[in-house]
Formats: sequence, C-alpha cells, structure tokens
Amino acid sequence: MSEISDTELVLTALADGDDAMSARDEIIHRYHQKIYRFLHQLTGCTEDAEDLTQDTFLLALRKLKTFKPGRELLPWLYSIARRSAISQWRKRKPTSPLFDSDYPSIESTKPHDAVALWKIAKAKLKPDEFTALWMHYQEGLAIKEVARVLNKTTTHAKVIVYRARKRLGKELILTNDTWLPGQKVDLTSP
Repeated sequence: MSEISDTELVLTALADGDDAMSARDEIIHRYHQKIYRFLHQLTGCTEDAEDLTQDTFLLALRKLKTFKPGRELLPWLYSIARRSAISQWRKRKPTSPLFDSDYPSIESTKPHDAVALWKIAKAKLKPDEFTALWMHYQEGLAIKEVARVLNKTTTHAKVIVYRARKRLGKELILTNDTWLPGQKVDLTSP
C-alpha cells in the first residue's frame, strides 16, 4: 500500500472495510517517525512526545474527513501535532516556556556540532521561528507547506524563516566567538 498517494490513502481510509483499516495503519506507518521526532524536538521529553504522537494520530484519524484531497498529508499532520503540543502545554499551566528543555547550556556545546546548533535555535528562537526552521531545513518542507503548518500565509512564513535565520546568526556570534560571521552554517542536521 506504500505506493499509493496520500489522497488515495485518505480516501481509502474513509471507506468501510478491511482496506480502510489497512489504509489507516499505512498512514501511521508512513508518518509516525517524523511526527514523533518533531514532537520530541518541541517538548524535549520522550514520554510527552510519545503521548502526543499517539494523540496526533488519534485526532487525525477522527478528523480525516476534513483533509483536503490533493494536498500533502504530512503538513496537515504537523499542524495537528503542533496544536496538540501547545494544547498540552496550556493544560499544564507551566511556569516555563514550551521550548525549555534539559539540554546543557549553550556555552558548553561544541560550536560546529549540528545538534548544538538545533539546541541553540530551540533555546533562542521564538516557537514559530524554531518550528519554521525545523520544518523547512530538517524535514525538507517547502515554504508553502511550512505556512500551512503554522497557519500563516506563504509570505508570512518566508518572513518568519528569514527572521529566524537572521536571529540565529546573531545568537551564534554572541554565544560563541569561534563561530565566524559569514561562515556557512548547515541547518539540515538535527
């Protein structure tokens, strides 16, 4: 079933019978790892990411009728995952921001380590900026799809990515003097 398009998969999942169950399983199989990885980046907690991934797929399967055929399924799932994470964060009435984590301090990270770069981005960028950069550079989504995830216009998503890159560049200069201005930074690693 992995050869069929997202639209065909959704239409099959909406039908009754054994094919519908197989299509639902295929949706989960195709996108589970990406949704989990995204939620783990947002929450910094394995248990929360697992719970939110399950919640995301349960909600997505319940709301499958609202999916617009012809669109990509992954950005739609990212939108649901992002909203689920925000909703969970609000229910807990936290004393810290959504993007806080147990990562080591920025000063203790190695300057050219891609993981360190994402940690710095998570710590220093606004939630929408981090999400836009992660979606575009890590997950490979086009700006148009990033806009759908963030529920913004394409132009607004471009501006968010631009500002996030600019802010991240300034933070890199401020947090580590061995990172030289104008040096190419690879944002494609987790």
